[in-house]
Amino acid sequence: MAVVRRASEAVMAYGPRASLVLKADIRPDHENEIEGKLTRLDAELKDGTGQPR
Repeated sequence: MAVVRRASEAVMAYGPRASLVLKADIRPDHENEIEGKLTRLDAELKDGTGQPR
């Protein structure tokens, strides 16, 4: 959580208040979900249509 604190403090340099929402979906049976999501997102963006397949 140290990185969250540092990020929050960095934002506070630009104003007197910051709002933070942190969401975690931790699934012990799944690995590399973020990388998979990014791969799927990149594939959609490269499609160029902006429409679901």
